[in-house]
Amino acid sequence: MTNKDVYAVVDPADGELVKVYPTATDEAVDGALDTAARAYAQWSRQTVAQRARLLSSVAPLHDERSGPLAEIIHREMGKPLDQAVAEAEFSASTYR
Repeated sequence: MTNKDVYAVVDPADGELVKVYPTATDEAVDGALDTAARAYAQWSRQTVAQRARLLSSVAPLHDERSGPLAEIIHREMGKPLDQAVAEAEFSASTYR
């Protein structure tokens, strides 16, 4: 594989390679767009109350997983861990 065939995630804090992913093909992108369009069509048929219930159910999941989510934010963005925890908690409050 050449460099153009992969996407590398690098830890910005130390420059170490986290993981390498294959670059998405045109077909994969088209498939993702089709899936997103179908999901949007289904989502848009829901009432505001139904959407609110779904989003409210996401908040406790963010709260429960704030530590692991913060680790991901820290590793992929280089954000200090305490700020990454705050970001995960802020996301939970946004869903509420």
